[in-house]
Amino acid sequence: MRRHFRQDTVKLSNGLAVHYHEWAGQGPNLIFLHPSLGYGRMFEFMADAMGDRFHVHAPDQRGHGRTDKAAGDYSAQEYTEDLAIFMQKLGIDRAILVGHSLGGRVAQVFAARYPQRVSALALIAGPHLSNFYGTRESAQSVLEGACSTISHPDEFKSKEEAYAFMRPRKPFTHDPDAALHHRIEHNYVHIGDGRLIPRYDKIRVAQGLAHLSYNLRPYAARVECPVLIMRASLGAALSREQADEIARFWRNAQVVDVEGHYALQFENPAGTAKAITRFLSDTGVI
Repeated sequence: MRRHFRQDTVKLSNGLAVHYHEWAGQGPNLIFLHPSLGYGRMFEFMADAMGDRFHVHAPDQRGHGRTDKAAGDYSAQEYTEDLAIFMQKLGIDRAILVGHSLGGRVAQVFAARYPQRVSALALIAGPHLSNFYGTRESAQSVLEGACSTISHPDEFKSKEEAYAFMRPRKPFTHDPDAALHHRIEHNYVHIGDGRLIPRYDKIRVAQGLAHLSYNLRPYAARVECPVLIMRASLGAALSREQADEIARFWRNAQVVDVEGHYALQFENPAGTAKAITRFLSDTGVI
């Protein structure tokens, strides 16, 4: 059963108009932060699975969805300041942050810069190795990914063409069909003649992807809240040994395996929600 949600757009003091989705709940504030090429509503299955125990917000971050594609460097630091102003605008003093990929980088930097405003931090599919071990090989992979994103089509002739483009490509490879159709429905502008135009700005997304090589170790050392690393157990990006090693960069982090390859919010929303809720309960956050 789908939980009721509302959506709105707010103008921040930095001039950015941010679109967001909100699921009202009884408990603490929880903010979902989407990955590159994502959008806030992609977390609606997670919001359903978590029930009304949390008051949930899921913004479209800059360059994505219905939020402005403003000028800027699209670093995690810039996204972090957007989030700080967004929370202030909505009167959210403190929140649990759940981030995936880009959203995870933003959450990590935010928790370091504003420790008093974060109750807990949960990283879907774990952090990126390239943000902790800046090897030459990882830098090449990051730059290739950014270049690939720039080559995304500016429009598709039909839903079928959009589906055919996404199905074999990362990060969509392991998305269930329902997830791809969700992306097509909510992450594209549908023109009357059947054409689809992406809601994300591929150039701005590529700018953000280039920051996958930025060293986040100093930020991890400043995080005071408990941290959950949810390793996608079927994925190849992060082994258990690597996840355990990265967890040591935080003062209070734990690793759990969640079945899935990458986009756990689509592949396994119930299992991901259960892992987050158990972690928050075990650490005394709820």
